[in-house]
Amino acid sequence: MDLQIQKLSALVLLFVSPLTITIIGNNLGAGIRFPLVLYQETVYGTSLIPVWREIDYVAAGLIGGRSACEILLWTLGTLLLLAAVAYLIIRRYEGHRHTVALLLAGAGVAYLASIIAQYGPLFHGPAGFCIPAGVPLIFGVAWWVYHAGEEDESNGVDDLQEPESDEVPSGDSR
Repeated sequence: MDLQIQKLSALVLLFVSPLTITIIGNNLGAGIRFPLVLYQETVYGTSLIPVWREIDYVAAGLIGGRSACEILLWTLGTLLLLAAVAYLIIRRYEGHRHTVALLLAGAGVAYLASIIAQYGPLFHGPAGFCIPAGVPLIFGVAWWVYHAGEEDESNGVDDLQEPESDEVPSGDSR
């Protein structure tokens, strides 16, 4: 399989991977957050909230404070993830893997900052607690994209083989 298709598949996989698992407050509910959707079950019912609806809630003033900051940082991470996919598709044959890797790392940092904004640096606070299950996956994919294809770009620098030993060949007159 082509390396670019592998990279694109890995990035698309990130969109369907759950990035966080949360327990809300004192067991009032639980949720699983994907880059584009939040699924949560609370004592008030089950909700499937897309990220653009959360932005509407923040813009309308229904959500404020730490939760609004968390939503805005999460949206930034999602936008960076979308930018990485778009950049990989647009620049498919030009091999700009460093830019894609930096966009992915930026998305990972934004998602991590979002979690810290809501739950604190220990991922636990008055809002409940969070397990950032998929965030390390984003950093792992960023590392892989950054290092994938390095062998192809070495331009023959490491192609010279060193002798296996210091012995002089038997036909040599040294």
